[in-house]
Order: sequence, then C-alpha cells, then structure tokens
Amino acid sequence: MCGSAPHTLGFVDNRNRRLPREIYIRRRVAAGVVLIIVVFLVGWLIVALAGGDNPQPTAAEGSETTTSTQVTPASGTSRASTTSAADGDGSMSGTTARRPADESERDKPYASSEASAAMTTESPSPEPKTTCALSDLIVTATSDQVAYAPDVQPRFYMTVTNPTAADCVIDLGKDVLRFEVYDLATNRRVWSDVDCNPAVDVTERTFPAGEERYYEAVWSRTNSAPGSCAARAQVPAGGYYLHTLVGDNHSDAHPFNLM
Repeated sequence: MCGSAPHTLGFVDNRNRRLPREIYIRRRVAAGVVLIIVVFLVGWLIVALAGGDNPQPTAAEGSETTTSTQVTPASGTSRASTTSAADGDGSMSGTTARRPADESERDKPYASSEASAAMTTESPSPEPKTTCALSDLIVTATSDQVAYAPDVQPRFYMTVTNPTAADCVIDLGKDVLRFEVYDLATNRRVWSDVDCNPAVDVTERTFPAGEERYYEAVWSRTNSAPGSCAARAQVPAGGYYLHTLVGDNHSDAHPFNLM
C-alpha cells in the first residue's frame, strides 16, 4: 500500500444539475390550475358582494296594476200589454198600463259591449199610413175561456185596432160588425150573432188613429142561420172556433171547446 495515493470518500454536488423536463411541465400545470381556482373564487366573491347590495324591486317594477270600469245601464220602463174592462153596454174601454223598472236590475252592469249596443240601438219603426180604409183595421177575436162546462155560455170579445195615423170612418150598417162560430171538424158555420138579432153596432163609426174599440157577445150554444130562428138546437160538445168580422175584414180563428 505504500507509495500509492490515499483513496478518499467524497460527495457529488447536485446543485447545478438540471431536473428532468417532465418535472418542470408538471409544476407549471399545477401552478396554472391553482391560478384558475383562485381567479374563480375571487370572481364569485365579487359577484356575491355586488348582488347583496341590490335594493328590493318596488311595486311599480315587480308587478302590474290593472283597472276596470263598470258600466251601469240607465234605468227604464217596460211596456205592459193593454188591458180592458167591460162598461156594461156591449162595448169595452181600453187602458194601457206601464210597469216601473225593476229596482234590482238598475245597478247590474252590462254583460258585454254587444249587449250594451243591443239595448241602446233600436230599429226605427216604419211611419204609419196617413190614410185609413176598412182593410187597414186589425180585427182580433178572443173569449173569456178556452173550454166551457155544459152549463156555461161562452162570452166572446172583438178588438178593432186602427194602426194608421188617420181616423177611419166606417159605416157599420153597410160593413156589418159580427161574431161567427164554426165547427172545427167540418168548418161549417153553426152560429152568428146577426142571424136572429141586430148587430151590436150599426152606426157610422169613427175608429180614431192609433186607438182600439172593443165589442162583446154571449152565445147561447144553439145553432142558427139567416132567417132560421124558430127551432134552434143545442150544438154538441166538441171543438169550435170563433171569427170576428167588420165587413169582409175578419180576425184569425180563435179555437175553444164545449164540454
């Protein structure tokens, strides 16, 4: 061993030795991920703080307000049908009644604009004639009952209406005013009040413009014919109808029953 240099144990200085490239890449990726997380957290914190300072929305901003208007119809009246009462002399007088508006209906709003328009818009009525003739008169027949017990005599009514704007002068001695009864099954005339008695009115009569006149007759439930009044028999039970006439102007048929 003499003469040889002594062997000493030393160490390797690694301070200037470069790390592998993969280590540097991993460190950079990790640093980038941390930076992204930090940026996200900072941004979220800013948004949270900014949102907490917003005031609550006012009523004008957060909701809508609607208004409605109620339309109330004007109060009115409705026309009642014409009524009549006997005067006791074979004729009848007419009166017109008017019913006041229903209080419960006054404050009800219209259901729709169409209903409002229908209530406020009326078709103009045609102008009445300025002249009057027999054919212009409206003749109507009615009775006090629709069915009569065997011991009840029918009471008939005639209404003559002048719908024109002029008075109508009719000679009832020429254009005879009369009541006629017909058998409903055969259409055979079985009775008329002028067969065996004079007509209820034989004068020259004025029917005023826009007014009505009333007449009545009572039937004994016996048959009759012109000039055949000696032997009048009771008519059988069954269906009949009444016509009222002024000259050749007649009413619609009014049916009734005899029991």
